[in-house]
Amino acid sequence: MSEASSLRIGVVGAGAIGAVVAGMLAGVGAQVSVVELGARRAAIARDGLRFQLGDAPMQALPLPVGDAADFGVQDLVFLAVKSQVLPAALAGAMPMIGPNTQVVPLVNGVPWWYFLGTDAPFAREHVETVDPGARAQQLLTPAQLIGSVVYITAALSADGVAHATGPQRLVIGEVLGGMSERIQALAALLESAAISTKVSDDIRRDVWTKVALNLATNPLSVVAEAHLADQFNRDDLRNAVDAVLHETVALAGLYGVQPSMDLEQMIATGKRVGAFDTSMLQDYRAGRPLELGAIGQAVLELAEQAGHAMPVARSMVGLAAYKAQRATAFVSKELP
Repeated sequence: MSEASSLRIGVVGAGAIGAVVAGMLAGVGAQVSVVELGARRAAIARDGLRFQLGDAPMQALPLPVGDAADFGVQDLVFLAVKSQVLPAALAGAMPMIGPNTQVVPLVNGVPWWYFLGTDAPFAREHVETVDPGARAQQLLTPAQLIGSVVYITAALSADGVAHATGPQRLVIGEVLGGMSERIQALAALLESAAISTKVSDDIRRDVWTKVALNLATNPLSVVAEAHLADQFNRDDLRNAVDAVLHETVALAGLYGVQPSMDLEQMIATGKRVGAFDTSMLQDYRAGRPLELGAIGQAVLELAEQAGHAMPVARSMVGLAAYKAQRATAFVSKELP
């Protein structure tokens, strides 16, 4: 991968994560274009891409924003959208993706590419919950994909500023496993943009670590309306977190994977985040759809395939869905 200033990079989705990644890469000279829709697109066109890292001053970068067809084929495309809209977003992004374009989905939960190139126990053609009908999987070859696990804590404020707290960190790896020159080059690019990057030769180990953490905290955050500090420090909430972590690590083992962190390391990671609202709690409070497909229901789909009972996780996912449905019904009744 060539130096940043010669790279054409497309970022699909300018929510909290997408805006932070786009802004940090543009800050080191990469040619970044943003694909967005509606009011968010209009705001970026008018005010620039606005983001803030920790206590540093807010930055506003005048990045091009529009449809994928406006920008042509890119060297690198980041998909920074919620999993429930990713198949449609990827289809819309195809004008930016040529045969040599590297595509990096920045997704939570079980990724749609999980079973590509693997002979894991209980392997199936695709994960229906996150990729109905294998729509996304049919658009790209495994060689075009770079897997990622996102450890970026960021939120989008009501006035459209993406605010990131703590260190910005990614784990990246080849979907087909092993090391490659392009992975090393991508890591160097991200590091140059102050995004701490670990290169994994077995990205599924890192995926399962984040899957466990997401499943243990995101649905519970909606049910209890609790930030991460309370979930990892209050005994009543921590009991639920521990139970879901144990259930998920056991499921990973059935699929032949030992997560990259043990349970103690996962808990320590959660504690370091502090009083941060999960992305799912942010969505719940904003009245947006919850990302329960990839974070919750996909894991339960894999559990059913393996004959693995996950009673606590199943309860939390169900309660979060029920609470969100009730909130939507209440708002609908209140509307004239």
